Amino acid sequence: MRGAARALRDGFSLPARPPWGYGLLCGLAVAGPLLAGVLAGRPQSGAFLALGAYLTAFGDTYGQPYAARARFMAIKIVLIAAGCWLGLFLADRPWWAVLALGLAAAAGARWRTVGTPPAFALVTGFYLAVPAGFGPPELMVLGGLLYAVLALALWPLRRFDPLTTALDEAVQATAGLLDGLAGDDRDDRDDRDGRDGWDDLRERASKALGAAATASAAFETMDATGRSADAYVKALVRIFHETVALRALRAAAPDEQDGIDDVATTLAADLRVAADGRRAGAVEALAVTADYAERLAAREPAGDPATLRSGAVLGQARRCLDRIALGVRTVGSLAAHHTPPAGRGVLPGLTWKRTAGRGVPTWKHAAGRGVPTWKHAAGRGVLTGKRTADRGGLPGKQPGMAWKPAPGGSGPEHAGRLGITAAVAMALMLGVHEQYGKWFVFTVLLAVRPTYGDTVERVVLRVAGTVAGAAGAALILAAVPGPYTIVGTVLVFGTLGFALREVSYGYWSVFATPLAMMLTDFSTRLDWEAAGIRLALTAGGGVLALVAARLLWPRGQAGRLRGLSAELLREHGHLIRTLAERDLDRLPDRTESAGTASDRLRESLDKLDKEPGGSAPAELRAALTLARKLRDDAILLGAVLRGAEPGSDATAGVLDAVADRLDAVGQAVREREPPPAADAFESELDDVAREVSSLMEEAVAGEGTAVRRRLRHAVTAHPALRSLCKDALDLAAEVTARFRT
Repeated sequence: MRGAARALRDGFSLPARPPWGYGLLCGLAVAGPLLAGVLAGRPQSGAFLALGAYLTAFGDTYGQPYAARARFMAIKIVLIAAGCWLGLFLADRPWWAVLALGLAAAAGARWRTVGTPPAFALVTGFYLAVPAGFGPPELMVLGGLLYAVLALALWPLRRFDPLTTALDEAVQATAGLLDGLAGDDRDDRDDRDGRDGWDDLRERASKALGAAATASAAFETMDATGRSADAYVKALVRIFHETVALRALRAAAPDEQDGIDDVATTLAADLRVAADGRRAGAVEALAVTADYAERLAAREPAGDPATLRSGAVLGQARRCLDRIALGVRTVGSLAAHHTPPAGRGVLPGLTWKRTAGRGVPTWKHAAGRGVPTWKHAAGRGVLTGKRTADRGGLPGKQPGMAWKPAPGGSGPEHAGRLGITAAVAMALMLGVHEQYGKWFVFTVLLAVRPTYGDTVERVVLRVAGTVAGAAGAALILAAVPGPYTIVGTVLVFGTLGFALREVSYGYWSVFATPLAMMLTDFSTRLDWEAAGIRLALTAGGGVLALVAARLLWPRGQAGRLRGLSAELLREHGHLIRTLAERDLDRLPDRTESAGTASDRLRESLDKLDKEPGGSAPAELRAALTLARKLRDDAILLGAVLRGAEPGSDATAGVLDAVADRLDAVGQAVREREPPPAADAFESELDDVAREVSSLMEEAVAGEGTAVRRRLRHAVTAHPALRSLCKDALDLAAEVTARFRT
C-alpha cells in the first residue's frame, strides 16, 4: 500500500511546466479529422484518421532535431499501417494473431524505432471486425501524415530548439556549480534548509553537459552549427573540470575560502552574461581573475614552510580560476560570433525567448527533456531521456535513427517478458473478440515494465487514471450526448493529455484512456456500462502485468553485477593510467567512460531494488560513491599536473600502482578468482613527501620562481595523491567484499 501511495503521489506531480502549445497541436491533429468525418457524414473514416494521428503522436520523439524526428515519424507511420493491416488480416486466424502480437510487442520493447504503436495498431485492427483490406490502414497513414505535417510545420523557424534548450541548460547548471562551490557534500534528499548541496549541483551539471553534448552531436551534420555547439560544450566541460578541482583546492585553503568563493560567484555571473552573446561578461571574467592574482601577489611572501605551502595551494587555485575565466571567454566568443544584432544567431541556446530565466523556447517544456520517461528530473537527456549521472566528459555521438535497444535499459529479458505477456493477454481475450477485449491487451502493453517496482507504479497509475478519465468522459457524454460532444471532448482531452504526458504519466492516463476509447470505439457510446467493463478489463490487465513481472525472470539484474563491477574497476584503472602517462587531453574522455561504467552499475542496482525480493548490495552502493570521489581526485590531479614538467615529480609511480591495483582486482572479480593482496603504495607516497620537503627547503633558501613553481605542483599533488590512493583502495575493497565468495 505504501508503494501504491508513493506511486500515486509521484505520478500526479508536475515537476516541470507542461508544453501546452505542443498539447494543443496534438489535440487539433486528433480532433480535426474526427470533426471532418462527422461533417462529411463518414464518422468512422474520421475516426480512423484520428486514430492514425493519435498513434503517430504517441510514438513521436518530442524534443529531437526536426530532421531526425521526421525520419522517425515516417518509419512509425509505415509500421502503424502495417500493424493495422496485419491485425485485420489475422482477425480470422486468432492464434496466429496471438503469435504476431507477441513478436510485435517484444520488438517494440527491444528497439526504439519500433516502439509500442505498431502493436496497438495490430490489436485495434484485430478487434475491428471488418474485412481485411487497405481502407483503415490507408486512413491511418493519412492521419499520421497530417500530424507529421503539423508537428514539423515550424521546422524552418525552430529547427534548433532542442539544441537551444540543451545548451542553455548546460550554461545554467555549470554556473550553478560555480555558485555552489561552498555547498555541503549532500544532495536534495539530505537538504534541510532549502539549498542544493554540492553533490546535487555536480550531478545536475554533469547531466546537463551530457545532454548538451548529445544534442550537439545530433546537429553536427546539419552545418557549421553542430561544430560550433561542440566547441561551446567543450568549453563548458573545461569549466566543469576546473570547478571540481577548485572545490578540493578550496578545502585546502581555509583562510582564503571566502575570496575564492567571491571570485567563483563573479565568474558564474559572467558566464551567464557571456552566454547571452555579450562579450562584456567574458572580458569581466578575465579582469576578475587578474585582480585576484594581483591581490595574492601583493602579499609579502614569508619564508616559513606553512606560508609556502599555503601559497602553493593558492597558486594552483588561481590557475584553476584563470582556466575557468578562459573557458568563460571561449563561451562568450562563440556566443558573440554566432549572434548577429538581429538576435537570431546561428549558434542557438542564447537568444531565444526565455521563461523564468531558463532560456526555454515557447511550447517547449521547461527542463529541456526529450523522450517522455514519465519520471523526470532536472537535466534529463534532450534526445534519449537518458543522461543519468556523474560524467563531466563528453559523451559519444548521437545514435540517430539506428535500430538499437530502446532507452531506459530495456534488454532482452524485458522484451521477452512483454512479448510473452502480451501473447497470453491476447489468448485470454479471444473469447471477448467482439468488443472490449482489446482494453485488457492495451493495459498489458502499457503496464509491463523492466522491473517489478516500475510495473507496480504503472499499474496503479493506469488503473487510477482509467477510473478518473473514463468516469469523467462518461459523465460528459451522458450530460450532452452526440458526435460533436465527442469531438470537443477529444480536443480537450488530447490537448491536456499530450501536454501533461511530458511531465506526468498519471495525468496522461487520466486523459489518454478515454481519448483512446472514443477513437477506437467511435461508434459505441461511452456510457456507464461501457466504462465499467473497460475499467474491469484494465484492472485485469494490470493483474496479469504484475504476475508476469513477478514470475518471469525476476531479479535478473543480480547476474549482471559481477561484470558491471569489473567494468567499473577497469574503466577507473584506465582513467588513472591516463594521468600516469600525462595524456591529459584524453582525460575528459576517460572521465566520461568511467562515469558511464558507474551509470550502468547504478542503473542495475536501482532495478535490483525494484525487483521482488531484490536488494542492492550496500558494498556496491558504497563503491559508486567511492568511484565518484576517485573521478574527482583524478580531475584535481589533472589540473595540478597540467603545465608541470614531465619528470618533475614522483607521481607517475603512484598512479601506475593505483591503476595496476584496480586492473588486477577487476580481472579477479570477472574471473571469479581471489583478489591480489592490497598495496597501500606507501613507498611511492613517501617519495612524493620527500620531494615536497626538498622543494620546501629550496624555496625557503630563496632558490627562485622555478622552484616555487615545482613546489606548487608538489604541494597540491601530494594530498590529491593520498586521497586518490585511499579512494582507490577503498573502492577495490568494497567490490572485493561483495564478490569474495
